[in-house]
Amino acid sequence: MALIDLGEVRDDPEPAVWHRPAVPRPWRVALVFGLVLATLAGAAPAARRVSVTVPGRSGAEAFLVGDQLVVVGPRSGGVPDDRELTAYDLPDGGRATSSTLRARWRLTMPDAPRIWPMAADAGVLLVTSNVGGRESALTVALETATGRERWRQPGSPMLTEGGRVLLTVPGGEDGHSVRVVDPATGAVRWSSSGVPDRTDYRFGERGIDRLVWTRRSGRIEVRDADSGRMLADGSVPPGPSDVDMGGQVIDDLLLAVRVDPPTLTAYGLDRLDRRWTVDLPSVAYVTPCGALLCSWEQAGGVRTLDRATGRTVWHDPRWLAGFPVGDRLVATTSVSPVREEVVLLDLATGRERANLGSWNGLQTPVEGGPPVASREIRDRGLLVAEFDVVSGRPRILDVVPGSYGDCRFYPDLLLCQQWDGSFRLWWLPR
Repeated sequence: MALIDLGEVRDDPEPAVWHRPAVPRPWRVALVFGLVLATLAGAAPAARRVSVTVPGRSGAEAFLVGDQLVVVGPRSGGVPDDRELTAYDLPDGGRATSSTLRARWRLTMPDAPRIWPMAADAGVLLVTSNVGGRESALTVALETATGRERWRQPGSPMLTEGGRVLLTVPGGEDGHSVRVVDPATGAVRWSSSGVPDRTDYRFGERGIDRLVWTRRSGRIEVRDADSGRMLADGSVPPGPSDVDMGGQVIDDLLLAVRVDPPTLTAYGLDRLDRRWTVDLPSVAYVTPCGALLCSWEQAGGVRTLDRATGRTVWHDPRWLAGFPVGDRLVATTSVSPVREEVVLLDLATGRERANLGSWNGLQTPVEGGPPVASREIRDRGLLVAEFDVVSGRPRILDVVPGSYGDCRFYPDLLLCQQWDGSFRLWWLPR
């Protein structure tokens, strides 16, 4: 478990439109650092910090799934590949009132080198283990209330928009198989074998609502994820290699990325009609950016595209990643192996509107909340802030005492692992 080194604090007291000051950077950082600490010291008394500690040991992981915290770790004194799961109840509708959480159930999964829990409907927790590697992933459905096993089936799970579970089992040359099952019973709702290795997904609010299968011949099938019903089929011209094309689905567009020749082509998802093709080398992936598309380049940089025509609106080679919030693009560039500088860009023009400083662990908004990030203040603890994209300022939520390893944000919650392997869960003040 590596230490999160978040470096210096920088919270520029500038308006939303940020202009590079003439003050040398070391002096500016010192002034800002003092301002942040003075603000903390002079603020009104903060609400009592609420936190709980949950047992864990080296090699353990913790996941928030639904209304439970699930800790997965090696079994004490057991077989090396055995994993023990312990489910803790989160307090109903609010913050913890004691320093501990109640363990609801505990069980051991033998021969599971690593597992990943995820929530599903019908009071079920899905636990996936990589027993034997990717080709033999196993999914087990457990009752969230008791830990009792409901069903187990081979495959890696994803949730569908209708609340079902899509299980994918990799295959050989003929492709892989897909089954969509009921989360409560494991009953198969539909299945298909010989599915091509290339599958793209469209995500709705709750899960996958479309599957797009592309075969080596260039034939494409679009299917409803919950029913398996074919919604569209067609063909795209095959390239010189059967592995030279990747794809993504963004809203009503299927985007095909070709390496030879280097192009990006957009098809309408409903009829698979070709909308546009642009010469665009070095595309790593594409993301939605409001009314535009953001094409992120393999060597770094972002290019925004008009959805209707593929025309480049603006391009900037500095930014490595980002996501839209309203009419802003929250973009980052690396400043060290563990720190990234965060800026706000005008989404329509690419103009820099505010510099939010360097942070670690920037996370995208969860359930409509603002972006959140953290950084370590030497001898004081972990500074946690959320970003107001309208004012262009970080808003300090808390300074949590101590040093921690891996940290993850959830709505109103911060989960960190401590150096002894245990976990600490904080309810962030809002």
